[in-house]
Parts: sequence; C-alpha cells; structure tokens
Amino acid sequence: MIDVRKIGCSSKKRGFTVIELLVVIGIVVLLLAIFVPYIMTVRESDRRVRCAGNLRQIRDALKQYADENGRNLPRVVYDAAHNPNGYTCYTGADADDPFAAKSSVKPNDVTASLWLLVRNHLITDTHVFICPSSSGVADELTDAARRPVDVKHRGNFRTKWNLTYSYASPFSNAYDYRLNSDALPARFAIMADMNPGDSGEGNSITGPAHDSPPLVRARANSNNHQKAGQNVLYADGNVSFETSVFCGVGRDPDQNHDGDNIYTALAPKRLEGQKPPPDGSGYWGPTTGPSWQYDSYLVPTEQEGPR
Repeated sequence: MIDVRKIGCSSKKRGFTVIELLVVIGIVVLLLAIFVPYIMTVRESDRRVRCAGNLRQIRDALKQYADENGRNLPRVVYDAAHNPNGYTCYTGADADDPFAAKSSVKPNDVTASLWLLVRNHLITDTHVFICPSSSGVADELTDAARRPVDVKHRGNFRTKWNLTYSYASPFSNAYDYRLNSDALPARFAIMADMNPGDSGEGNSITGPAHDSPPLVRARANSNNHQKAGQNVLYADGNVSFETSVFCGVGRDPDQNHDGDNIYTALAPKRLEGQKPPPDGSGYWGPTTGPSWQYDSYLVPTEQEGPR
C-alpha cells in the first residue's frame, strides 16, 4: 500500500534558510560592486570622448575665425591702459555689438571673446560649449525675457552654466604675448575643461607647486571629470586628455614634458624679458594675466559669473 502521509511530507516545499538568503544577498552585492563601477567607467569614458569632440568642433571654429582675422584668435576690446593683464567675464549678454563704444560688454571680457564664434555663425549649436560630464546647460539664445533672439542681439553667454570650458586669456601686456595661431608653439593650451579655481579668498591665489605630491596636484584638475583630468585643446589642433594640469609650455617651448600649469599664470605680473622659473605655484584671479610669451592661462573659473 502507498502511504499517503509520506507522499504529503515529501512534496512539501522548503523555504530559504536565513543563511541561504544572506548568501544570495552577498552574491548580489558582490556583483553590483563589480558591475556598477564598470558601467560608470564606461559612461565616463564615453563622456570624455564626446567632450573631446566638442573641443574639436570649437577648434575648427577658432581656425576659421583666425583665417578670417589675420590669424588672430577671438578677442573683444582690450583695455591696455587701465587693465593690461586682468580679465572680466559674462558681461553684456544682451549687447548688440561688443565692439561699440558704449557696449555693455566690458573690455577684457574673455567669455565674450569666445562668444564671437556664435555671433559670427561659426558655431550654431551652443551645446558644444557644455562638457557632457558637467552640470552645465546650453545657452538657449534668448533675451532677458526668455524670448528667442537672433545671435546679433547677444553679446555673451547669459550665465556661468552655459559655458563649461575655459579659454586662454587674450589679454596681457607680457612681452611678445599674442594669441595668434602663427605665433603659438604646438603645446600651447588654447582651451580645456573648466578651470576649477579655488574657494579661498582674495584676487590672486597660488595653485599647487610643480613638485607637489600627486594627490595635491590632482586637486587642481577640472571638476568636469571628477578631478581625473581634463581634455585640452592645443595650438597644433590636438585634443588630449591630460591627468595633470602641468601640461602647457614650460621654460622651453620645444619640450613636451611636464610644463606650465594651464589654469594659472606663471607669475603675478608680467616677466620682464626673463624666462619663467622651472617650478613654482602659479597664480590666478581676475586681476592676473599671462605673464610670459607662452603662458597658458585658461579662464574663467567655474566660480565666476552669474548663475
């Protein structure tokens, strides 16, 4: 005879024990710990590629502008008498003509200089000024009342969120300093991910020394890519992801090893004919400008400008 009681006992389902449940949870956590960082790394790698693509589009626009303007890169009015080394930024967003005598675009405005690419229809998609790894948003090309306007009625980026790259300051009275494509050595940094600046007080703050420990130097990297480095556009047209800010022209423009901090000026004022020191902290701030013929000083910083 078949024992019905035994059949019933053998068919009864057994649930997970606490230990088995903990093992399953542990496996899931382990898999997440492996794959989530991998997915994030892949996403960031893609963003770096797209960021470099933005800089290449800007490079092409800069080249076209230079070809049409005596090889000079974009620059608005320069106040050599009253502000020979400093810069301004984000002034005169609704200016019709940044070169007019009473324009609301102030002299030495570095962001208005870059905006000339938009005014001259060399860049028609303002998304190229936004690094995909940043929190920036493209300028919508509207007036102060948020109504669409033609670029001829705009003189600058409207807010700091509309630009997440920094541009070599074209304003300096340093000996033979010229933001001219024919005068710049190959390793001169023209643009890069946004200069992080500093949270300290004062108009001119020193950056990390050339021989600082790697972790200290890394803190000077752009925030666009979470301090891992920055995409840099060089004068020879090359765009490269650099893990250190010390990637500009050094004392010898023909050398390609560690050189100038691209986010700082080599000295607080122009150097009178002598070459810059082989190391040092560097300086930044709106009253500071390139201090030497090949001094890459990319501005503005992410802390400057209207929100």
